[in-house]
Amino acid sequence: MAGTSGFAIFIAEFFFIPAGVSQTTSSSSNLLLILLFLGLTVLFTAIILFISRKRGLKSIRIIFIILTIYVIFWISLPIADIFVSIQPIPLSVAIPEVYALWFLIPAVMGYLLIFRNEWYVTDLAGFMLSSGLAAAWGMEIQAWYSVILLVAFAIYDYISVYKTKHMVSLAKTAFSSDLPMLFVIPSSTDFKMKDIDLEHREQGQSDAVLLGFGDIAMPSILVVSSTVTYGFALPFFLFPLIGAIAGLTVLFLIARKPAPGLPYINTGAIAGFLIAYALFALHL
Repeated sequence: MAGTSGFAIFIAEFFFIPAGVSQTTSSSSNLLLILLFLGLTVLFTAIILFISRKRGLKSIRIIFIILTIYVIFWISLPIADIFVSIQPIPLSVAIPEVYALWFLIPAVMGYLLIFRNEWYVTDLAGFMLSSGLAAAWGMEIQAWYSVILLVAFAIYDYISVYKTKHMVSLAKTAFSSDLPMLFVIPSSTDFKMKDIDLEHREQGQSDAVLLGFGDIAMPSILVVSSTVTYGFALPFFLFPLIGAIAGLTVLFLIARKPAPGLPYINTGAIAGFLIAYALFALHL
């Protein structure tokens, strides 16, 4: 989570802000973005579950991997720029290398996701997707509206796991279709994706810790948003991040069966933000 938030901040500061992107200041625009984000999430989940019930798993995988590669392509530009900038290469040579890496990274990731997908490939894709999402939405929504966004998604996550249970169905669809949608933290070094047994997981047996990409991306949105809103002051980066990590730790300690992660993680991130605001906002 620290890596995701840190990279998202880098993207926001060195790519979005120089490009003239700034947070929306209108209350109505912020609220509209929150509704849009929540609506797109519900719609995306419904489409995947609908197609899976129509036995369209192959088409889901193709569409999802194309979208994943597209986002990775977009997020690969700052990665390429970081790599080239630390090399002693003249500017006239560096630019072509940036473009070469920009295309090479998504090409390699696409190949691995399609033909060699393992837990570490999925985790790397999740890192890039979560960083890009956090940077984009954190730059759009101001800090206090990001708090509203996290509360809304925590409630939605609770309902979708314990009430409607469609998030559990989505996780099953992700594994049956080999979709990169969940971080996988294995319990052993020789772990393979095919070793995951979702039926045993529902009975409390665990061969790996599974965490949705959204469980990392959502709190990272608040980290980025609060950091940008309050002028990149360090407490507004550290406190929400530490709070999110604390919430994630609590989740790992108490969850024995599939459980919603956002009520824990988002609560920690919000608490960290509120502490930072109470201690430091008046001094900025």
